[in-house]
Parts: sequence; C-alpha cells; structure tokens
Amino acid sequence: MTNTYRITLEDESNASLREVAQRRRMSPEDIAELFVLSGLENARLQGVRYLAACVITAAIVLFGIWLLAISLPAPSVAPRVFHWIREFVLLFAPWPFTILIALWILARSNSSMSLLLGLLGALRKVNLFGAEIELNEQTKRRIQSAAGDIESALQEYKERTDREFARIVARYQIEQALSKFIDSPELKAFRNDPDRDFRCTIHVPDPIRYDRLYQLVDYCPDGSGRGRDFSVRYGIIGKVWRMEKMQLANDLFQTKKAQRTHEEEIDEIMSDWGMNRREAESALKHRSYFCFPLTYEDRKVGLFYIDAKEKNSFNETKEAEVSSRAQKELAPLVAKALADSAALSLQLGPD
Repeated sequence: MTNTYRITLEDESNASLREVAQRRRMSPEDIAELFVLSGLENARLQGVRYLAACVITAAIVLFGIWLLAISLPAPSVAPRVFHWIREFVLLFAPWPFTILIALWILARSNSSMSLLLGLLGALRKVNLFGAEIELNEQTKRRIQSAAGDIESALQEYKERTDREFARIVARYQIEQALSKFIDSPELKAFRNDPDRDFRCTIHVPDPIRYDRLYQLVDYCPDGSGRGRDFSVRYGIIGKVWRMEKMQLANDLFQTKKAQRTHEEEIDEIMSDWGMNRREAESALKHRSYFCFPLTYEDRKVGLFYIDAKEKNSFNETKEAEVSSRAQKELAPLVAKALADSAALSLQLGPD
C-alpha cells in the first residue's frame, strides 16, 4: 500500500526546486522524491554520527588523560617541553569540559537517545548489586503483570476493608452515636445559627497505607464519603492529626483581604491547606471548619470533623464543651472499632 503525502512549499522554495530540476534535467517530482529519500537516509545516520563523535571524543579524552599521567623517559622528550605541552592541553581542553561537550553533542541529537536505548535493548542480562536481571520482553511483561496483580490485590483488599469497617461501625452503632451527638446541647450551642447547613464525620488511621486518614462513616446528618482516605498533610484534618491540637477556622481564608479573585482564592487554599486545585474548588463550598483529636486512654484513636457552608458558623467559646462530650461518647466506640479492625492493618509505607 502506497501512502501519498502533500507538502506545501513557499513560492521561493518552489522556484528553487524547479531551478534545480531544470539544471539536472529532471522533473520537479523526481527532485522532491530524491530530497525526501536523502533526508530519510540522513536521519537514519544522524544518530550513528553523533554516537561516533561521542565515542571518538571520549577516546581522545581517555588517551589524553593517560598521556598526561605517564612518565616519559628523558631521552624521548625533554621534561621541560613535555611540561609545557601538559599545561597547554589542560589550559585549552581540560577533560571535564571535554566530557561536557560530548554529553552536549549527545543531548542535541534527536535520534541518539533512541539509538542508545536500542543498544541497551540488545543487552540480555545485567548484574547489579549481586543480582542478575534479564532484560527482555518476557521480563517486561512479568513486571507489568506483577504490578497489575499488586494493584488488583490492593483494590480487593480495600473493598474488603470497607466491608469490614461497615460491619464494625454497625456493630458499635457509631453512626447512631454520631447522629445523637449532633443533637446534644453542647453542639447546638457551638453552632451560631442552627439553620445553617453543616456536616460532620469521624476519621481514623488508614489500615492499609501509612500516613493516611480513613473516613469511618458518611457525613452526618446528610452526605456520603465513607471509605475515602486522605493524606495526613491534607487540610485541617491533617494539621490536627499531626499537631494533636484542636483547630477552628471560622473562615477558610487565613489572611484578611477585602476582595479576592477566584484564582487568588484557589491559590490561597492550596497554599494554606495543602490541597490540589480540585480539592480547593471543593473546599470553597464550605467556609467554616472545626476538628479535634479523639483520644481514649491517653491514645489518639481518631478525629472528629465538622464544617459549615457559611463563615463564622461556630462559637469559639464552646470548643472545650464539644470536645469533652465527644471524648466521652464517641472516642470509646472508635477505639473499639480500631481494636476489632487491627487484623486488617497493613500500613504500607515507610518503616
């Protein structure tokens, strides 16, 4: 099958092509075909030329280093002459500079990298740190298959963990306890306006991955989110988990400013709360945040988290009362849930 390619030439190039064709007594089409074939052949050889230049340069550098390192006998070359030759070479062509030039030549080549990869592809075995690695398509497929198997296994384990946590949450009626807690006098007094929309949930250490937080229950009174995981560097929950101190933010934006553009808002959220752009866009829907650690028997077992759509939704003077009641009603249940789920823990990550 023959493919047809159309190339548009400027008037000046077209005139030059016709002039060359007339001078060689050939048709413009034949001249164009000849140029294309010549260009393809040149492209094939370009990587070889660059690689050859690099090899020759490296050989010259190594020979120069060897020449400068040896001690020649006095009858062959006068010591003083050899000394000035040595100084001249080191002055105008020091070997680190020459190697940099060779690397620059290699980097400038469009095809040298693919050529080197092709040469490496010809290798079948590499001994590295005492281990022998076979480099071929079969090894590549094995690695890809193993990576896929690991990913599938982790996903399957995550689904199993979600099911097990749902069973444990139901056993200890944690969702019912959280629903009862939001109707407590302490939390009602904490909310400045009872009619404003709010939501709350509980986070615990992620059983699978190290330095992650796992959302134990759906948002209460309305919402979803159970089973999601977050980095311990994410938002107010990450800050509270790391610092182990309650945090209240009645305004999402930490700095006072009369007016911000949407981009300025996103940039500030990303900077202050460790979020990416998508997370920052979502955070704009809620302007007030409150979070504190849940502790049981002097051990941190989880986090209580609440947010509201409007800023200044929470009463800062009632923080302690809310935390105190949560430690009595929620922390013991969360501690039992963690104890029951201990067999699920993998904690993949740094030791």
